[in-house]
Amino acid sequence: MLGNTLTLPLSTGNVVCIKVNQDNYSSEYLFKDATHQVRCRIRHTKTNATATRPVYDRHNFEVVETVFTAGAVAEYERKFYFVLEQLPGDVSVVNADGVADLMIASTDAFLVSLMNWES
Repeated sequence: MLGNTLTLPLSTGNVVCIKVNQDNYSSEYLFKDATHQVRCRIRHTKTNATATRPVYDRHNFEVVETVFTAGAVAEYERKFYFVLEQLPGDVSVVNADGVADLMIASTDAFLVSLMNWES
């Protein structure tokens, strides 16, 4: 089980979010100061089985940063999330680890390329 705090090591400094809600298979963490807030949501669900596809476990982690109004700059949000979807009992994290390593090893160049509509 995750703890009552979640520390995001952002390039602008660590943000420590405190758990503000937990129900069923989800949790919500929050950090807030005078300039912005960071909300992290963790959700676990199952997909629906079909005639050709079994039930999969679905794990979602989402970060939403709200930057508050400052002078002439209106409030805005930044969102990042990822989803892991695998068969129940499949504990491999090799794909998620590889993508995370790609983002880090490229010194964020991969992410900048995505934001520049490269594919």
